[in-house]
Amino acid sequence: MPPELNEEQILAALDRLSPQGRRKALQRLLGNLEKWERLVEKNQAKLEAICRERGLDFGRMSEDEKAELIDQILHEP
Repeated sequence: MPPELNEEQILAALDRLSPQGRRKALQRLLGNLEKWERLVEKNQAKLEAICRERGLDFGRMSEDEKAELIDQILHEP
């Protein structure tokens, strides 16, 4: 198994990429962001219902909080 990289190491590696490599990295990140946005949009009613059950306000949550909530939901038994 390859060693884990922390965020600083990843950011430093991005700084060393060629312009073409940076474009590829950006395309990958943006593609994942678009998939994420479609997932949230498609399931927003379900997410809002889960938030209400947990006493949370989906509309006031930051993107990071929404991501954390979805991660928790995906890893629940």
